[in-house]
Amino acid sequence: MISKCTRIKLVAIATVLFVGNVQADDARVQLLERKLQQRDMVISELLERVEALEHRLGIQHPARAADKGRPQEAAAVAGDRAADGAASSPGKVVVNENEAERALERSLTRDGALLLRPGVVEIEPSLGFTRQEDRSPTLVTSGGTIFAGETERNTNTVTADLALRLGLSWDSQLEIGIPYRWSEVERVTNVGFSPADSTATSRAGAGDLRVGAAKTLLHEGLWRPDLVGRLTWNTGSGKSGDDGISLSGGFQRVSGSLSAIKRQDPIAFVGGLSYEYSLEKDRIQPGAAISTSFGSYIALSPESSLRLLLSAGYQEESRLSGQAVDGSDRVFGTFLVGGSTLVAPGTLLNLSVGMGLTDDADDLSVMLSLPTRF
Repeated sequence: MISKCTRIKLVAIATVLFVGNVQADDARVQLLERKLQQRDMVISELLERVEALEHRLGIQHPARAADKGRPQEAAAVAGDRAADGAASSPGKVVVNENEAERALERSLTRDGALLLRPGVVEIEPSLGFTRQEDRSPTLVTSGGTIFAGETERNTNTVTADLALRLGLSWDSQLEIGIPYRWSEVERVTNVGFSPADSTATSRAGAGDLRVGAAKTLLHEGLWRPDLVGRLTWNTGSGKSGDDGISLSGGFQRVSGSLSAIKRQDPIAFVGGLSYEYSLEKDRIQPGAAISTSFGSYIALSPESSLRLLLSAGYQEESRLSGQAVDGSDRVFGTFLVGGSTLVAPGTLLNLSVGMGLTDDADDLSVMLSLPTRF
């Protein structure tokens, strides 16, 4: 029979062995945890490197943000990502629903470089102001004496516009718009440094209803840009002018344009080429116009963007009863600076200022708009 002392010794030995085994298990668990942490750090670092490389190539994955902080899940879907990468060529830009709401994409859509998704509607009310100043020499008769003078013609125009865009299937878009214009013309005749005569006249009226359609002709790749074609018809339903004041309406016009966009986030480069042909009305036919533009859109943040654009064009001489009117051709160039910011879900605030580079262009233009997406 085992004595009490012996039993105590056996219990003590068993306790020591058990505690030793527990400590050994704890040490192995801690070692495994450290190895898992090291593995997670390696995976996170690799994901950051892959993301940086994809960012330079223009490849975007909607689920990338969800991977950060969850390397175990990222490792589990790495194989699926590799298969997706095979289907996406380098340079392919994928815009998901959230990214399409960024100020950069919204600005590009507003200016026609990108199109809306099918079923999406965008309504854009806008208000614009333009100022044009022209000077020409004149002769002034006063008290039987003829003086050499100068006539200033200052034109202020305010345009309220309502545009609607609807995304359609097959990478296409319907576009409708109607403007309303108020214009004031001030004529001041100066002799020396003193005004000899001054008149001011203003008129207002609806502009031409315009209807257009646009379609994406080419999707962006590693070297090629997105290419959007557009065809627009100005119905000529508006008012052409009154009392010598032009309201820029009343003539049917057909215009076609191509817009190209190449993105290198956070910058998008945009170029365009357009041609407009006007139909004859009351023996008057405005000259055909061709114009081009180039600029860059910069994403300052997901909610704000900046754009710099340079446009130039040439309009042929107008015709009266089929005969060209000498000196009626125009060369115009404009430099535009604009900015956009998201002020509410689906609502973008857009402001732009343009400066004329030629005598035929508006000296100053300011435009404020509020595109709202449904």
